[in-house]
Amino acid sequence: MDAEKKRDVLELALEKAAKIICNLKCGLCPLREEDFTGCSYVCDEGIRPWRCWVAHLRERSSTV
Repeated sequence: MDAEKKRDVLELALEKAAKIICNLKCGLCPLREEDFTGCSYVCDEGIRPWRCWVAHLRERSSTV
């Protein structure tokens, strides 16, 4: 598997994981999570909370 294909598969897996977590948290933003440092999205009615979960999971993976 080439690097680009692998990256696409990992992005899809991250998105699916974020959506599952978001559903388990009843659609709440990770703002209530103890180690959430924020994300680059401006909170408004158009933002999907799972995108914030993607940002949170990326942030957590870079600190491990």
